[in-house]
Amino acid sequence: MQSSESSGSPTNPLKRNFETMTNDASNPQQLTPYQLDVLKLGMMRNTIAHFDSGDGKTMTAVMIMKETAVSVRKQSSEKKVIISLAPTRNLVEQQFNALRENTDLMVDFYHGSKVTDIDGRKVDEWDAAVWEHETDKNRVMVMTPKILLDALRNAFLDFEMICLLVIDECHHAIGNHPYVIIMKEFYLNSVNKPRIFGMTTSLVLKKGVSSAGGCEAKISALESIFDSLVYTIQNSTELEDVRPSPSENKSFKNTKESTSDENRTSASENKSSTNIKESTSGTTKRKELHGTTPIRALSGTWGCKLDNGVDFYAYNISFISSVDVKYSSFVLLLESKIDDDVANLEMELYLVSKFVHCKVSSCVKLHLDAEQVAKGKCFQELFFNGIFAKYVPREFLLEPDQKLWASSYMYFLLPLESLDPFQISWKEIDSCVSAIEFIKKSPVLSGEEQSVDSIMTCSESTSLIHFANRSINKDDVTNVVVLAIHTGKIYSVLEVLQNETADSPFDGNTKKFPSFKSYFKQKYEINLVYPGQNMVLLKQSHRAHNLLVDFNNEGILHGKKIKAESCKVNTDRQRYYARLPPELLVILDTRIDVMKSIFLLPSLMHRLESLMLASQLREEITGHMTDIYISSSLILEAITTLRCNESFSMERLELLGDSVLKYAVSCDLYLRYPEKHEGQLSSERSRQVCNSTLYNLGISCRLQGYIRDVAFDPTRWTAPGQRPLRPCPCDHGVETLEVPVDPKYHTEEPKILTGKCCDMGHRWLGSKTISDCVEALVGAYFVDGGLTGALHCMKWFGISCELDPSRVYEAIKIASLHVYTPKLDVLQSLESKLGYEFSVKGLLLEAITHASNQEQGVGYCYERLEFLGDSVLDLLITRHLFNKHNDIDPGELTDLRSASVNNENFAYAAVRRNLHPYLQYSSGYLQTQISDYVKFVAISATDTNSLQTKKSPKALGDLVEGIAGAVLLDTKLNVEEVWRIFELLLAPIVTPEKLELPPFRELMEFCDSKGYFIKTKYISNGDVIVAELRLQLEDALLIAEGTGTTRKIARGHAALKLLSQLQNRGQGNRDGEIGTKNIKESDTTQAKITLFDVQPATDTTTANECSTEEESKSKLEIPVLKSINTKKGGPRSSLYELCRKMQWPMPILTSSEQKSKTLIEIGEGEDKRTSFNCFESHISLTIPNFGVIELVGEPRADKKSSFDSAALLMLYELQKLGKLKIG
Repeated sequence: MQSSESSGSPTNPLKRNFETMTNDASNPQQLTPYQLDVLKLGMMRNTIAHFDSGDGKTMTAVMIMKETAVSVRKQSSEKKVIISLAPTRNLVEQQFNALRENTDLMVDFYHGSKVTDIDGRKVDEWDAAVWEHETDKNRVMVMTPKILLDALRNAFLDFEMICLLVIDECHHAIGNHPYVIIMKEFYLNSVNKPRIFGMTTSLVLKKGVSSAGGCEAKISALESIFDSLVYTIQNSTELEDVRPSPSENKSFKNTKESTSDENRTSASENKSSTNIKESTSGTTKRKELHGTTPIRALSGTWGCKLDNGVDFYAYNISFISSVDVKYSSFVLLLESKIDDDVANLEMELYLVSKFVHCKVSSCVKLHLDAEQVAKGKCFQELFFNGIFAKYVPREFLLEPDQKLWASSYMYFLLPLESLDPFQISWKEIDSCVSAIEFIKKSPVLSGEEQSVDSIMTCSESTSLIHFANRSINKDDVTNVVVLAIHTGKIYSVLEVLQNETADSPFDGNTKKFPSFKSYFKQKYEINLVYPGQNMVLLKQSHRAHNLLVDFNNEGILHGKKIKAESCKVNTDRQRYYARLPPELLVILDTRIDVMKSIFLLPSLMHRLESLMLASQLREEITGHMTDIYISSSLILEAITTLRCNESFSMERLELLGDSVLKYAVSCDLYLRYPEKHEGQLSSERSRQVCNSTLYNLGISCRLQGYIRDVAFDPTRWTAPGQRPLRPCPCDHGVETLEVPVDPKYHTEEPKILTGKCCDMGHRWLGSKTISDCVEALVGAYFVDGGLTGALHCMKWFGISCELDPSRVYEAIKIASLHVYTPKLDVLQSLESKLGYEFSVKGLLLEAITHASNQEQGVGYCYERLEFLGDSVLDLLITRHLFNKHNDIDPGELTDLRSASVNNENFAYAAVRRNLHPYLQYSSGYLQTQISDYVKFVAISATDTNSLQTKKSPKALGDLVEGIAGAVLLDTKLNVEEVWRIFELLLAPIVTPEKLELPPFRELMEFCDSKGYFIKTKYISNGDVIVAELRLQLEDALLIAEGTGTTRKIARGHAALKLLSQLQNRGQGNRDGEIGTKNIKESDTTQAKITLFDVQPATDTTTANECSTEEESKSKLEIPVLKSINTKKGGPRSSLYELCRKMQWPMPILTSSEQKSKTLIEIGEGEDKRTSFNCFESHISLTIPNFGVIELVGEPRADKKSSFDSAALLMLYELQKLGKLKIG
């Protein structure tokens, strides 16, 4: 929002020259640098400033109002007022008093109890005359937002007269709060908008928020509502000397340390504050262009230096098939040595009806002379291009492109004759060299007339087949590997075609090409010498496939478990073969086993290259430390996103790493700042582990180049010396491999696709992916290296959490001073319940003391220990779930953690283990809450079918966390001892079989699996919210209502009732089938329509509700679709939106592929095209209380277009049936 202005621009009356401001007469209180920064920004633009408690936000607001009043008085003659809003009466009066004491402005306050001096009327009874009197009398008016809203709506106040609107506690602006309504109804519609200055103490994450993303979402929402930019402090050192201490007994001042030391996690060391709007780093919205880190192990210097040969490290690659199929072994030759856990790899590759076990093992160091290197390059160029390329230009066969061998990507993949003894198959390599030499000398590619003698001299025996370079017996042609002269493609021979020659009719356009002979003459300028000899049937080479995922069994796709039926490869697909004259084929003396193995190499090498990259990152992090070993496979898992569609991803490790980070930072802050209260510690922890901070740390360590964020595409993989099958030239305007960290390479454009690399390795990454990877790597180091390994990884990133034993002893010493003698018997009784005897009883006493006891003179409470205990329980439970349930997907693991680590679960454990009587508190209200909850737990234990729920008192969950923190300190940070105690105390810990999702979440997952839609409606009835949920099935409409103090609670109660109704109908789980009984078919010609035989409804939950006037009206109304977007995806979107609006179940689309040996015409008009294959889609739509409509769309060139065709026909069919109006 801030913009520079030219010198000729008119002066803004609300801006001042800050050089004229002083801190003496005009400033009754010396301001901190942060307050001065806020003051300057607040005078220039709409600003929301974040303050901690005691940071002087009231005085900052006073100074902004004072300076604004001076500016307006000097530069404007119009009637202007400053209005300051605060949500409570106390805050209104506090601001009023501050303004009256520190300024000479005419000011007054207004809230519900305010009365006029004349007739004693309250504010809500005032008329326009009274308000006009107030605005004439005062320059500043402090009031609650409801008072201002009512006055504006009644036109008692004119919004245009406001020059500055100060909004205190602006984080309350959610839902229909008056703050929100004022901004929407009046600010957005005003011509002369006032400047906005908002204040909040609640930008950071609070306890109970499940992710750091909630903080960023909150910031973005506030900025949008108030048309402002958030401004917050990052380095709190400057406030330490002026912020009041929360302790009642003594103050603590430390000017040498701050919560953001130079060696800690501040992402901007040279700035004390930051404008969050200027950086959406770490969010899912922002995408950034980044490069890909080159793999050092794949680089080579032997491309040009061949005089003395090259020394290689050799790694054997062998294949063993699950069926009787033989594969040749290969050797990988690298100039660099790779780590042992990468060099000795075993893995499975999954083919259609079998799997192949691959084994990589380190072998020997090998020397190749210059001639052998040249031959190896020739073999690799010929085979990988001949098998995987669509077409190899004759120029490439005659003059190989040296640019295909880059120094950053140099290795050999050569066939082996035997493993023991180790021997490269130079015979087969030499045959490829000979074949290239033969093609160079052959007159075939030049189009010259050839004589028989120029090709070969051989017997005219009919038992021989004349290939380009020699003749062989008909009986010996099967499985011969050949190279096509005219295309450079490699095939294997299946058989000799007895009744087909080059004079036979051509397969395709016989008018243009009457025979194969004429085809080759016209297409390639080749004159066949033996047109009368039999042609051969060839098995075509095919594209490389992704063999890393077993699509025949359950796998992971986009992070979700998928069943075999949804992705099974068609094992009955028709095979396609080529027919060619033998004289156009050069025989390669190469085993067919070599050709089969080459199809396995892209997937294997992709995995090997990924492990090399992971090993390289491990070396960066670990260095030369020998006491920490992390497997490269675990590092690979930590840098692999769900988009890679692997059987592993970073999600599980990210979840664990999040808990490790939270624990380590919590311990460090607790020990480092013994005088800070829980709120301050939570605020600083949130700042240190939020996505934005982790993103900046990852970027500073160049982590972005290591992240794998796209599924393996074999058509993009190339071996050294291979031409890319699908080149993707770089159009990003970056000439270097590494992309500079620059805002011009950042975007929030949703159409930008992430993951896909250009040929220079540049790709778009979601910025949150980088912060997630930081957490995942910390989790990986914790799994293999324990807490020591995790702390080392954190230190590499720049998060220095030093858990100094001396600080632990100091914390224990402070707790030992607590007086506990009168309560010693209580503590001993609690120790017996816990099964642990404290060496320092003061820790346990602090853990069970509620903050309300401080009013009785107690100088401590459990809040700091609760902060510590929350993090250690989070870590221990997450670790337990991670280790015990390694076969569940990341989403389910997250659900298990959420169900286990929460205040409700801890409070329930406190009551179940009878710990609540030991809580020390001085609050009658809390006593009532605890008593009611204890009764509820007792009742729910006997009535398991009850749908009633009750929120637990937060103090009970805090009690459990406080005790956990006390045990952790007493054991000197021994997390295993904490787990020994709390594993029993919290048992049983939820398992996947016992996991109960929140009712509305469970209902939504059921509906998503069935394609149902839910309509939600809320009604406010005083302090009670009523939620109504409507779920339309094929044959019934289910309706349920729930009540609660919030929408979430009311919606949950309604969802619980709907789930109960579904269970009664036998449909209460995601695998339940929806029955359609009593059906009869109507006579149709184009679409198959199965009508339901609708019976009178008897279920009161459906029939009675459906008979309301609203339902009757909706049945008579026919939806209108103005037009159909015929672009790709348009018809489907229109149909889906119609189904959502009408609450019809989602249509079911299935496609089938049709292939042809000849070209077929597809589409009409401009979309008309020809292809060898096409797709047809079948669509089925169920309309409740009507029937099922089924039809087949028109053939299209791709699957999604065929879906659109079927959807379009369905829309027109609905129009015919009177279910829809189009246009």
